[in-house]
Amino acid sequence: MATRKLIFVTGAHRSGTTWVGQMMSLPTHIRNIHEPFNIDESRIHPLQYWFEYVSLDDPIEKQDAVYKYLNDLIQFNANGLAKELAMIRGPRDVLRFFKSAYERINKRPLIKDPLAIMSTEWIAKKFKADVVVMVRHPAAFVASIKVKRWKHSFSHFVEQEKLMKELAPFEKQIRAFAENPPDLIDQGILLWNIIYYKVTKLQSKYPKWIFVRHEDLSLNPVDEFRKIYKKVHLNFTNQTRKKILDSTTAKKSDRLKRDSKKNITTWKKRLTPQEIDRVKNGTHEIWEKFYTEKDW
Repeated sequence: MATRKLIFVTGAHRSGTTWVGQMMSLPTHIRNIHEPFNIDESRIHPLQYWFEYVSLDDPIEKQDAVYKYLNDLIQFNANGLAKELAMIRGPRDVLRFFKSAYERINKRPLIKDPLAIMSTEWIAKKFKADVVVMVRHPAAFVASIKVKRWKHSFSHFVEQEKLMKELAPFEKQIRAFAENPPDLIDQGILLWNIIYYKVTKLQSKYPKWIFVRHEDLSLNPVDEFRKIYKKVHLNFTNQTRKKILDSTTAKKSDRLKRDSKKNITTWKKRLTPQEIDRVKNGTHEIWEKFYTEKDW
């Protein structure tokens, strides 16, 4: 019998978690659950912050509330289905409801959520999950933030006292950014540092988890995904191989696909030379744990 063990895909936002989640959901027995830690989603949830931090040291009431929320999304149970039933507004919602019920019973759950990165350890322990953590070049991350014009409210870190202790090396800067937000380049630099500082701690503590660079997947998607599939006990079929190749060999006219190899260095066109230097210098202490000078 196929395992029902949760697969949890995380990393920084704009690091390829959506792509990886989609490619790992190609087997018909995988059910992709989208970003339960996204507080903009319409779900009823107990979460308050972007990058909410849940730990085993939290009050049991908080842990139970978050566990129940996630478990209701993962498992086939009356409470989870009741929530979806309450959201029915028309025929399409009815079909979605029955599809969800079927998948909860028959499929292995996969959660894709970069916004849950700070709670990865808690999720892995509570749900005994297989964990995949995406790493992306800091310049690529910042360039994507710049293009999307995505600002971040650093007060969401400040208001989480336990998380601020975890992020002690950045406390002064986080508080300053919360009071007076700088431009998007500096915001992106600090966000990348925060996220991958956390990832370095996880990598040191859990070396058997899967840590994969976006660039390695983009350069050699078939072989790299084959490795990931093997580690999480998914069957890598010839059809899977073809679909992965298809997703990484886009033409200019196809917005839904990517030319994965060209995508690696698009940051060199999106950032000015001065901005690249800012990112390189601002993230140096952490990027050298994942990249070399050749990657710049």
